[in-house]
Amino acid sequence: MPVNTAHHEPASIVAHNLVNKLSAIVGFCDLLYEKIEKDADPESAKQIGLIHDLAKSAAQELIEHQSEL
Repeated sequence: MPVNTAHHEPASIVAHNLVNKLSAIVGFCDLLYEKIEKDADPESAKQIGLIHDLAKSAAQELIEHQSEL
């Protein structure tokens, strides 16, 4: 049974754009973490780490979902 790729294309584009934005968030968190680490602010570093991990996890879920489409 042929798959209608046109039906899934918009969702795929949205997922791709979200992955790009989440990847940017992960990158910015990495940069902030380096700065915070130098300033020895453990609470801020912890919060940035949580944002980093959530964004990375969400991006991975979207990537996995894209492969199912």
